[in-house]
Amino acid sequence: MILRRNKSGFTLVELLVAMAISTIVLAMIYQVYRSQLRTHTTQQELVEMQQNMRAVLYLMEREIRMAGHAPNGGVADPAITTAQVDNIAFAMDISGGTTLDPSDGDTNDVGERINYFLDPGTGQLIRNASDGNGNQPLLEANDFNSLTFVYKDSNGVTLDDDGAGNLTTTASRQAIRTVEIVLNASIGTTAMVDPHQMQLTSEVKIRNLGLTP
Repeated sequence: MILRRNKSGFTLVELLVAMAISTIVLAMIYQVYRSQLRTHTTQQELVEMQQNMRAVLYLMEREIRMAGHAPNGGVADPAITTAQVDNIAFAMDISGGTTLDPSDGDTNDVGERINYFLDPGTGQLIRNASDGNGNQPLLEANDFNSLTFVYKDSNGVTLDDDGAGNLTTTASRQAIRTVEIVLNASIGTTAMVDPHQMQLTSEVKIRNLGLTP
């Protein structure tokens, strides 16, 4: 008796079907991986942006809150010398004196005149602290969208001289008791990041304004 072995294998059609199914499965796996990677990258970008914005907002809050600080007199009236919708400048007497009393009765020392503004040329948020370091970018234009200051009096009423949020008179600047800071930023400039926008807002009550030295 002659034994015959079955030498038949996969047909070409079977191989093509198997390859097609494998390709579909791999494509699905890749799409899931890409989606998860995109979500992870987006969340990383959001966390980094939020951290940067919070750090900048904290710095602005701390310094704006000190506007008009002058235990020995010496801050020109008004302490806030520029009050525009995207530009604030103010003075405070915090250095130049002794260890026990840092104030020296003037605002001509390093770091006593602060200016935050939106650079119209670069779109960056700038800080200038009269410390010889010039303009210091705090938030880059590729992430940062806008800076807005809103000025309010002691009753919480918004001050607005020109209908655009800017204070153009000394009397209006003298009336400021609260400054609201609004920062807007966005991400989504790369292929692996979904577009997102973020806004942080803070109201700073300026403890030194309205006080008699």
